[in-house]
Amino acid sequence: MRADAITHIVSVILISGAIVLVGAIVLNPTHTAIKAPAQLGDLLRPFLGNFAPVIMGIAIVGAGFSSLLGNTQRGVVLLDAGLDKPTGLESKPVKYGCIICLVVATVICFAYGRSPTQLIFIANVATSIATPVAGLFMVLILWKKELFTGMKAPRLLQISMTVCYLFAVYMTYIALQKQIPNLINSFIGK
Repeated sequence: MRADAITHIVSVILISGAIVLVGAIVLNPTHTAIKAPAQLGDLLRPFLGNFAPVIMGIAIVGAGFSSLLGNTQRGVVLLDAGLDKPTGLESKPVKYGCIICLVVATVICFAYGRSPTQLIFIANVATSIATPVAGLFMVLILWKKELFTGMKAPRLLQISMTVCYLFAVYMTYIALQKQIPNLINSFIGK
């Protein structure tokens, strides 16, 4: 098993355990507002004692690391495919593209001086906008005649994908109605 696969598995296990505990504690009506990641560790002290901040730190880093790497690789591979560059995970364009994305993300995270919740809201809004845009291009490609040269176009698949895409766009619209006000409120302090 590759080291990155093992790291991902361990991260997921740590994340799942820690987040389940945090969820249980947060659902308890303590009215505690989380303003910094370190507070999440404090919430785990009843269960984990002095190890709580360490476990939470490992879980947060693991979650961020596994998500960032997976999303970064996926995004760079799709970008490289669109630019007719090599798309293998071991290819130089993918490796260099991932390094650039990770460096930029790291700089943003360390330079950002406000609540980490705001970064999460920003990421959610950006993802909510980017996903339907990418989906649009996938649906458009599925309707290209040259894709099915010499064979019958799968109309049922094309129609189903289009309907699903329209439903996803509608769901995105509904989600953005909640996410954008949350983002704005996080900046103005309401």
